[in-house]
Amino acid sequence: MKNIILFVSIISSVQLFGQKELIDNELNTEFYSSQFTGFYLYDPFTSEELYNYNGNKFFIPASNTKIFTLYTAMKTLGDSIPAFKYQLIGDELHVEGTGDPTFLHPKYNNNKSLNFLKNNGAKIVLHWNNFDEESFLPGWTWDDFRKDYAPERSQFPIHENLVSISKKGNSVETFPNYFKEFTVIKDTIEQRDFYENKFYISKNKRRERVPFIVNKQTIENTLSEVLGKTIEVSDAEFPKQFMIFYGEKSDNVYKEMMENSDNFLAEHLLLLISSTLPGKLSALETIDYSKKYLLKDLKQPPQWFDGSGLSRYNLFTPQNFVQVLDKLYKEFPQDRIFSIFPIGGKTGTIKNRYKDSKDSYVFAKTGTLNNNVTLSGYIKTKSGKMLIFSLLNNNSIKDLSEIRDKNEKLLRIIRDNY
Repeated sequence: MKNIILFVSIISSVQLFGQKELIDNELNTEFYSSQFTGFYLYDPFTSEELYNYNGNKFFIPASNTKIFTLYTAMKTLGDSIPAFKYQLIGDELHVEGTGDPTFLHPKYNNNKSLNFLKNNGAKIVLHWNNFDEESFLPGWTWDDFRKDYAPERSQFPIHENLVSISKKGNSVETFPNYFKEFTVIKDTIEQRDFYENKFYISKNKRRERVPFIVNKQTIENTLSEVLGKTIEVSDAEFPKQFMIFYGEKSDNVYKEMMENSDNFLAEHLLLLISSTLPGKLSALETIDYSKKYLLKDLKQPPQWFDGSGLSRYNLFTPQNFVQVLDKLYKEFPQDRIFSIFPIGGKTGTIKNRYKDSKDSYVFAKTGTLNNNVTLSGYIKTKSGKMLIFSLLNNNSIKDLSEIRDKNEKLLRIIRDNY
């Protein structure tokens, strides 16, 4: 019996050495020599580290940051999003925002919040004093102000805090309609003034989506128009006795955030989580809470600054991501996790990749910033194993699609040989 165990152990060691050599040969090619790469591979069933290449080094993670946001939200929020806090006092409906990003969001047809606000109270008093962070978070690029992937954060978002502009001939329409009078047809480099809610659509464009500046007047006028009733935006203290109105299913928000890498949803999930904690809405308080209570066992404490990964101040290790992915895998039903993550060849940001097999084998979150390409998630091997990986590429001047091609090649090696 001892001889059999020894023989099996030797065979396993030889096999593992051969598997590692295949990865070594790929990562030691000239392609990877001019950039910074980290790769960590882990077996969640045996709790075994299978491969570690700069796994404890820190990288800019880009949208892989959303994996941390997802885990924190799933551990904190219930099955539905807390849309707002409210109290009916006489004929006034007092409301305080929680940061719910789904209100009038074009991806969601759930009108529960809209109908409740329309049908309760002759007047709405919107309390506007529970969020005092900046609209943008540390490390965001300043000139993203006019990009639809980086709208401002706020306590009561409306239509993703974006203006949808459409043009037909010389006629312009906007949603919300309030912004129509501030929109003109004009060829400009920017689609909005830096300091004002003045918008522009070029003569050769039919549609634009542009972030608006969030302020009391804008919210008051926009919400009044949408709801068809008087809105008062107030700095008064919100009533201490209140109820919470729940809206969209949480998993619908998680799925959209992960599949299509939605920054707006990610940032507001951090605010939503903080609405369940003492104090004001605060992404940074949520991050501190998560690091202190949910992620205190991480082997390398990350530098975590936002929910989306837009911040270049974020620094995480490949091992960080594998640890959190392992928590997700073991603490929640696997079917639920795999329905939220992008699926290679089928859904989200990797639907056009990993198509070389009829069976899906990669379930992973992508990340992209200039010079940085990241991918972390789960891979099902041909032997039937489910492994967890994190592959982070930083400081590359190569074409981003070329990096993704190489990543795909590496993961096919994992799939075929483990």
